[in-house]
Amino acid sequence: MEIILLIRLTLVVLLMFTTSCTAATPLVSAPPAASMSAGHPQQFEPPKWVKSPTAKVIDASDYQAAGWDGGFLLATDNQSEGAKVLTSKDGHDWRVTAPAGMVELKSGLSAQGRVAAGYGTAGYLLGWSSQGFTVWRTEDGERWESLPLDIGDLDIGSRSDLDLTITAGPHGVLVVGRDAYYPHRYNGTYVWHSPDGRSFGTMTSVPEPAEKSPYGVDAAATPSGFLISMNGEKAAVLLSSEDGGHWLEIAGELAWTRMFGRVCSNGSVVVGFEFYQRPGQVPGDGELRPWYRHGGTWSPATLDPGRLPDAGVVPANERRINVVRNWGTGFIAIGNTFGGDGREVAGLVWYSAAGSTWTRMSVRENGFDSASELMDIAVSRQKAVLVGFSSDDSHQLVMWQADAPPLPGR
Repeated sequence: MEIILLIRLTLVVLLMFTTSCTAATPLVSAPPAASMSAGHPQQFEPPKWVKSPTAKVIDASDYQAAGWDGGFLLATDNQSEGAKVLTSKDGHDWRVTAPAGMVELKSGLSAQGRVAAGYGTAGYLLGWSSQGFTVWRTEDGERWESLPLDIGDLDIGSRSDLDLTITAGPHGVLVVGRDAYYPHRYNGTYVWHSPDGRSFGTMTSVPEPAEKSPYGVDAAATPSGFLISMNGEKAAVLLSSEDGGHWLEIAGELAWTRMFGRVCSNGSVVVGFEFYQRPGQVPGDGELRPWYRHGGTWSPATLDPGRLPDAGVVPANERRINVVRNWGTGFIAIGNTFGGDGREVAGLVWYSAAGSTWTRMSVRENGFDSASELMDIAVSRQKAVLVGFSSDDSHQLVMWQADAPPLPGR
């Protein structure tokens, strides 16, 4: 048990990604860049964030956020308070709700696993009920429909046996699971796909890295399908699928990397962040190096570290990225400085038109210095909500809102 706990702690530290320091670039004054989405240049406008005055009524925890046409949801699950779910029509007023029969959300909100997703007409939660692993679906944020997952011939002894993650997009809902323990008892990474978000098909498996490892699986829904990233100790796998059933390996020359996560795709561009650790560095004290794939070729991207006298301008090993999402035809990434031990704390937001250059937004002008961490971002009907921890001692959430551009095809 002590070995398992040590490995889990190491995973959490390793997945607190940091970002590489590059030459400083303008923060807010940079002109909109052209997007390569679908091969056609388009103007790209960064978001304008406004802090929500009513957000501090919510006690803080490790929340994940999701949005769909009917509103927003926040979900958390921790040892002291258990599972907690909130929904909102507008991102300002929140109410506590929970699906009937929900025992626990999976997977514990640690590492890369996600329990909340949303797209189109519905929002989704992934958890455990008396029927086993279950996805709950809602259209109004009040009434929930349970969709049990068929685990086939897997001999699952408890709800902690598999780490699961869920994602939703225009091609349906995808659930991905992998053995939560090391060494592994189950040989495979498992996938459940629902084209319409109303019922899930038979469980299937996907190729894994040649060398097994305890690292988690990251999954993302994209305008053209889905992405799954997995990491072995000396190899990585990045898979792309249009239908959730047939998978193509696209890691290419990046397959040698030890850690590859925070993946996203928009149009013909795929972005991902390589976790790089120099020889002799303390485990987890590495850097995130951004990459982008266009025309089948991977190239290194540039990441703006910010510029003094703005807040949050810290060394590379004191920054991390928590979430990468589509933003219109481009991308947005959120994270924070790795505070503690007297180090500066601040939320950090980057945007990119085409994945090749990431521009950091001003921390002080947007009030991100009032957050010790930015946890998640969600979009509902072209309104975005940004969720973070307060940097003071109030133990409450802080939120921002912005107008979001429509996603391609919507």
